[in-house]
Amino acid sequence: MAQRQTITYKHVAGSKIVGNTQYYLATTTDVIRFYLFDEPSSEGGTPFSIIDQLDRTRLLPAGDKATAKEWAKRLGLKSWTYVRV
Repeated sequence: MAQRQTITYKHVAGSKIVGNTQYYLATTTDVIRFYLFDEPSSEGGTPFSIIDQLDRTRLLPAGDKATAKEWAKRLGLKSWTYVRV
């Protein structure tokens, strides 16, 4: 299977560009698990689940920390970490 496309927001214009670095949202527990979701809506309320392994065919990668942080806020996460691949 192919990996999902990396998304990076240009924070000035709010548009998307394709990037090379990938950041995944993960839990902060001793055993790291990963947040599985589609691109979060700016209005919030995007459903997510947690999976046990970094499956790059299923997880949505952010192209920078700022985009990953924005997604965490949109998902309503209180604590998270970034895993850079």
